Amino acid sequence: MRFFVDQGSAAASAARQYPALWAIAGQPGAARFGSFSYPNAADAVRNYLRDAARTAPGTVPMIATYRVVDGHCGNWADPPADQASYLSFISGFAHGIGRHRAVLFLEMDALITAGCLSPYGVEVRMRELRDAINVLTVTCPNLIVYLDAGAGDALPAWRTAGLLRRAGVAKIAGFFVNATHFDWTAHEVRYGEAISRMTGGKHFVVNTGENGQGPLHPPNVLVQGNEVLCNPPGRGLGPRPTTNTGIPNVDAFAWTSNPGESGGACAPGAPPTGAYWPAYALMLVRNADFTINVSAIARQARQIEAGVLPDRHRHHRHRHRRR
Repeated sequence: MRFFVDQGSAAASAARQYPALWAIAGQPGAARFGSFSYPNAADAVRNYLRDAARTAPGTVPMIATYRVVDGHCGNWADPPADQASYLSFISGFAHGIGRHRAVLFLEMDALITAGCLSPYGVEVRMRELRDAINVLTVTCPNLIVYLDAGAGDALPAWRTAGLLRRAGVAKIAGFFVNATHFDWTAHEVRYGEAISRMTGGKHFVVNTGENGQGPLHPPNVLVQGNEVLCNPPGRGLGPRPTTNTGIPNVDAFAWTSNPGESGGACAPGAPPTGAYWPAYALMLVRNADFTINVSAIARQARQIEAGVLPDRHRHHRHRHRRR
């Protein structure tokens, strides 16, 4: 399939001033939806999908939600009011999609933040995701859904696979990895393959938007987390979006992170979370590595095994990607 490229995106607007940024703006991204960005998600996604069909007929938009994660961490469980609010959001969102064709990356960071929840909170999160999947699969017959599965340098595959099964991954196309991380493509493919084996052979999508130079590890991972996740310097674009990955279980490489969007005001000059940052985007272009051939991924996997590239599960501190 051909994915929709949004010529009205923030990246496209920036590229009109900085032509080098067409390297990003000319590729499909994933429009993100949530109550933090849109007071009426149904209207917002309906208008986006209608515009895509009108301006680029035959293409398939990629969309994402970041709604169920609310920033709480520490033995947390969503209270009944939050649960009802989320169900209302996802029901409206599903009706906004209706019969439109699209690929949905459902609830970025929803599983990778499970460590912030109490045991009861985890069960609530799984119920919220099951409800979302049930609503979407009934209401949206032309929607392909992948569920968040974290990242290989943050969660062990067995833990993620168990959460995916509890959340209802059997009812949808599969899962997506590396959504808010910068981990190497080879590592994420190995991680996804391990999860696939434990979820009945489910297929998956790898975010390659900012992983061309891999992750930046902080000096003290126990305190600072396993990666620098908020606008780490020296990163670069990874493999371009494509469904022709050459790896049977990998349905696509996709730029679900929308390269150039700020992870937060965590560095000098950095704008707030979600704002487009041309200076950072230009750095990603300068450091890009678009290599996607299978032999290169296999070579990178061997480098990981040999210790040339890091491959360690570490204490994880996620960046909040609320929009």
